[in-house]
Amino acid sequence: MNKHNLKGLLDKNISDEDTVTRMSYQETPNRLEYQRLLKLAREYRQQGYSVSIYPQANELPASLADCSLDLIAMNGNKVVVANVRSRETLSLNGSQNLNRIIKSVRELPDWEFELVVTNSRKKNRK
Repeated sequence: MNKHNLKGLLDKNISDEDTVTRMSYQETPNRLEYQRLLKLAREYRQQGYSVSIYPQANELPASLADCSLDLIAMNGNKVVVANVRSRETLSLNGSQNLNRIIKSVRELPDWEFELVVTNSRKKNRK
């Protein structure tokens, strides 16, 4: 998929205020991860990126079509794909899945992969 087609798909996508109804690899996201994902999407939008949450295979280059990605953001020629994980789910898909994504992204000019790890805040008990 070329960047022109990708830009058109991103322009038509949801804002973070909308309810996300389409999800590529998970039916019910981890609440903590989902909240962090929405925050990440807002951050990229504030920097001028077009953002898509839970991109579908047809929104991605063939080398990433079968990868589980949470976000894709584009600004000019720069494209960032990201996954948000908590400590609990970081190892669910294993490092092999992350390594495959990283390898595929490295082969694409002007593309980056961002792994965001989030953790719940634990209250101090006395």
